[in-house]
Amino acid sequence: MSWDWNNSPWIHGELRITRAALDDVEKDAIAGLLAEQEACGVLAGPASDGTLCDRTIPIENMAKALHKLDPKTYFRTPKTFFAFKERTLEAHIHEGMYTGSPVKVLYHSHIDVGAYLSGTDEAVLSRGSPPRLDGGPAVLGPGPAWPLAFLVTSVRDGAAGPHCDEHKLFVWKQGRFHPSSFEVV
Repeated sequence: MSWDWNNSPWIHGELRITRAALDDVEKDAIAGLLAEQEACGVLAGPASDGTLCDRTIPIENMAKALHKLDPKTYFRTPKTFFAFKERTLEAHIHEGMYTGSPVKVLYHSHIDVGAYLSGTDEAVLSRGSPPRLDGGPAVLGPGPAWPLAFLVTSVRDGAAGPHCDEHKLFVWKQGRFHPSSFEVV
């Protein structure tokens, strides 16, 4: 699949995410926490407004199955790792472009830690090399395979119950991920 990165305004950040879409991300993150796995999915929005995201599409986290199948290679548990079928993501991207509601953001949650891109997140999302051992080095790749921004949501299980306490958006530019602001509308 080839993309014209310059015609995807959302890759530059400064997005607007509707309250309803962000509420859906938070519900997915809380459900993930309760299932002891990171949540993941995408945000889409109208092609006519390149910075607006108004729809959430959860994607199944395959980390539990991968960890069970090969715990040596996939040493992280689903609580600290997310994986998805790339064909599923690409199907959503194609459908969004065809229907005029392109996928603009790939999101995932972090359980009981902050909203940041870990070294593993950065390596995997940039097509680099994730650590082979827990605590090992991660190597950035040439950049994301898809023209997307990346949202991380922190979800915690506190005294008042599970809640999301932080969201951070990241974009790829100049060979690395940079934080970007976003507005809830």
